[in-house]
Amino acid sequence: MKVTSITASNKFSTVTVSDEVFGAAINKELLSQAIRVYLSNLRQGTSRVKTRSEVTGSRRKIWKQKGTGNARHGAKSAPIFVGGGVAHGPKGIENWDLSLSKVMKRKALISALSAQAENIVVTDNLSEIEGKTKNAAKLLNTINVTGKKVLLVLDEGSKDILRAFNNIPEVIVMQDSLVNALDVASVESIIMTKAALKNIEARLAVKNQKDVVAKAEVAKEAE
Repeated sequence: MKVTSITASNKFSTVTVSDEVFGAAINKELLSQAIRVYLSNLRQGTSRVKTRSEVTGSRRKIWKQKGTGNARHGAKSAPIFVGGGVAHGPKGIENWDLSLSKVMKRKALISALSAQAENIVVTDNLSEIEGKTKNAAKLLNTINVTGKKVLLVLDEGSKDILRAFNNIPEVIVMQDSLVNALDVASVESIIMTKAALKNIEARLAVKNQKDVVAKAEVAKEAE
C-alpha cells in the first residue's frame, strides 16, 4: 500500500510501505487490551489515604449512647464524619503492572499502524529545520497538522530536531525503537523519516513473516 510522503521541496507524493505492517487487518480487541496495559503501567500506585486509626483527633465518644436523639457513635474519626478516616481507600502499595507477550505487543502495534495509515506522513526534509521552532511550525503547517497531536518518529536522536519541536506542546518526538501501540493510537497524525519507516518495517514485518512460515509448517504437518 501507499502512504503520504513529502519531499525536500515540500511537494506531496506517495511512498510504498509494507502491507503486512500498515495494511493488516485491525484487531480491535487486542489493540484495546494493549492500550489498557500500557495505561495501567503508567500508574504509580502510590496514592494513599489515612484510616480512622491514623487521622488526628480525639478518641472520646462524641456524645452519650442514649437520650440525645442522635445515632449511636464512638469517636469522630469514623469514616462517616468529615475529617474522619477513609474506609477501604488506597494504601500506597497497589501494583498496577500488567504485561503483554512480545507477539501481542508486535501485533497490537501493527494494528495501530494499520488503523492510522491514512494519517502517516513520511518525510526526509527535517534537516532543513536547523533547530528552529519557526521552521518546525512551518513544516507542520505544510502538512496541515498544526494544533493536532502529532507523533514524530525519528531513526536517531538529533539535538536540533528535538530543540525545534520541544517548544511545540502538541508534538511528541520519539525514536522508532520505542514506539508502541499506545503512542500510535493516541495521536491524530504521525510524521516519520524514511529511515524510521524502514526500521519499523524491519522490526515488525520480518517477525510477522516468521509467524506466517510457522503457521504454514503447522498446517503442512496437519495434512
